[in-house]
Amino acid sequence: MHLFDKPGEQNTDKTLEIAFERATKDGLKHVIVASTRGIVAEKALKTVPDGITLVVVTHSVGFREPGADEFSSEIREAYAGTRHHILTATHLFRGLEGYLTKQFSGAYPPQVFATALRMFGEGTKVAYEIAMMAADAGLVPIDSWVISCGGTGRGLDTAYILKPCNTTDLRRFRFGELLAIPSEYQR
Repeated sequence: MHLFDKPGEQNTDKTLEIAFERATKDGLKHVIVASTRGIVAEKALKTVPDGITLVVVTHSVGFREPGADEFSSEIREAYAGTRHHILTATHLFRGLEGYLTKQFSGAYPPQVFATALRMFGEGTKVAYEIAMMAADAGLVPIDSWVISCGGTGRGLDTAYILKPCNTTDLRRFRFGELLAIPSEYQR
């Protein structure tokens, strides 16, 4: 396992390197990455080894501003016609419950679940969330191990081997191994 001294986008290249090396070594066929604007997606596309399918999960349209898509149209075009996928959909923890939480200052079960995952780091929450979204979209298998990479703020700093499931059967989800994460622990 790799520990980063601090969270953030400066860890993106190393996180991708760790994810791709481990996927290749273990024969894992899918690597899922979060990419808001397309910067991570572009780096991943340039470095992904043959035999691995990338699934890039973006913010939903309207995530920050009504009707706005934050993801680069040029990067979207670069993925067209490849074996890789870009998923732009409502986030697992930000759908209707997210609106209700903000509107009525309440706590709804998905928000409680997201908060619990954040106790292990924002990247852990993101890696879990995008894996579930990719499984629900049918872009990754639910009966195989995959690597999912999330981050804190921008970029990537967290990677897990995990077995996603559809959100309709949460008990099937499995964390396999932590590959990289930022740590506040001072050694």
